Amino acid sequence: MLKEKKQLEVLKEIINTISYNLDLNQILNRILELTKEVTKSDSCFLYILENDFLVLKASQNPRKKFIGKLKMKIGEGITGWVAKHKKTVCLEQAAYKDKKFKMIASLPEDKYEAFLSVPITFGREFIGVINVQHIKKKKYSKDEVSLVEMIAQQVGGALEIARLISETNLLKDALETKKLTDKAKAILIKNHGFSEEKAHQLLLKKSMDKRKSLKEIAQAIILVDELAGK
Repeated sequence: MLKEKKQLEVLKEIINTISYNLDLNQILNRILELTKEVTKSDSCFLYILENDFLVLKASQNPRKKFIGKLKMKIGEGITGWVAKHKKTVCLEQAAYKDKKFKMIASLPEDKYEAFLSVPITFGREFIGVINVQHIKKKKYSKDEVSLVEMIAQQVGGALEIARLISETNLLKDALETKKLTDKAKAILIKNHGFSEEKAHQLLLKKSMDKRKSLKEIAQAIILVDELAGK
């Protein structure tokens, strides 16, 4: 009963975090805070799959020089093994002696004893890995492992939603840019007798010269035309 109650509390907190925050980095950092609360960890890392590499995206301890730069291949180290097999790894002590372990220079966590690594998935899609570490040896209970796995599942859903929102916004912006550039080209063709190709080349040149986006250049041309029409 206690396990179910704790799961519900953590789940509620995750849902609230995702629902009221659209900043992905803040979501990931809050997820690690929850993971720390659940496991009393000394360190948590969260890796996301990007272009066939696992990229460190969030850390419980300040690791600014590694965030976004530390990358691991699928199958590399314990983290890579978890990514490849989509299975949880739980090591109670001497994790650094495990045959799957890979030492990374300048990371104090590489000398920690206990290591819990959980895959982040959404449906059948692999998304990343959450690593939990303890300085001293620790026996991870089934409830702790279960809670971290549940958190990982929720992270997977949040990241997938964020990705879809990002792709949708990019698509909307691309469509809006095309609509505006087409309108700007029509104005140049009408007012200056340009061919469509010449109008397009002019937009590109102005974009490079002014260091502005095509969308901004098109908006400026449309605004000037509207003011001249008045």
